[in-house]
Amino acid sequence: GGQCSMVPIWNFDEFYITMLTNSPLDIFKQFYSTCLVIFSVVIVTALMFTENTKVAADAHPVVALVTMWLGILWMSMVEGGQCSMVGLPPIDRELYKESHKITYQICSLGHKGDNLDRYLMGRQFMVIFINFTISLCGSPLEGASVLGLPQW
Repeated sequence: GGQCSMVPIWNFDEFYITMLTNSPLDIFKQFYSTCLVIFSVVIVTALMFTENTKVAADAHPVVALVTMWLGILWMSMVEGGQCSMVGLPPIDRELYKESHKITYQICSLGHKGDNLDRYLMGRQFMVIFINFTISLCGSPLEGASVLGLPQW
């Protein structure tokens, strides 16, 4: 039989070393950025649940919320895949043939002939589709008001 090894999900030693090597300015910027992301998520979610986005108004707020987050996750996979497909051609595929078998198979097909150019063109249309979908789910309708914030 095979052996099962435990891989830690979080390495606290690396976290503390990273925190110790970051300057106070870096820590402040990370904290501030995290606060802004949380604030943005709260605003967009509030827009959805007050039915002030197109999808939330036409369908249901939960449909808008789930669709938007699935779109964001899908977009991250599309962008990550593009980075890999564009970054791996100069690397000898034999180096990762055994350690990353699926990547080897995908790159063997994707880097053959003009497949990479075709992939990049199709990927661009998919990115446009995903961005429009995310926008329909999360963009405010004309005259929308959320959480009593001013109308700028």
